[in-house]
Amino acid sequence: MLFNRINSWLKSSIRAIAIVLMCGLMFVSVVNPVSAATSSPTDGEVSLDEVQAKTDDVASSNPRGIKEVTKEARKGLNGVQGAADADKMIMPEDTDATTVKEKAENFFDKLTK
Repeated sequence: MLFNRINSWLKSSIRAIAIVLMCGLMFVSVVNPVSAATSSPTDGEVSLDEVQAKTDDVASSNPRGIKEVTKEARKGLNGVQGAADADKMIMPEDTDATTVKEKAENFFDKLTK
C-alpha cells in the first residue's frame, strides 16, 4: 500500500518536472532568436520602397523573358528586386550570431576533449 502511494507520487512528480522543463525549453527557444537580431528594436521596420516599386512594376507588366530575368538577377539579390535597397538589408556576413551548426560543432568538440 505504502509502496503504491510512493510510486504514484514519484510518477506525478517526474511528470510535473518534465512539463516544467519542456515549458522552459519552449520559452528559451522562442526568446533566443530575438536576442540574435542585430538591429535595435527601437529602429522599427526598414522601409524598402525601391523593392516595393520594382515588385509593383513587374507585377503589372507582361511576363518577362528568361534573359531579362537573368540579367536582373545578376545585378543583386533576385530576379525581381535586383540590387534595390540591398544596403538596407541585413546580410549573413553582417551578423555576429552563431549558427546551429556552429553551436553543435562546439558542443561536440567540448564533449570529445
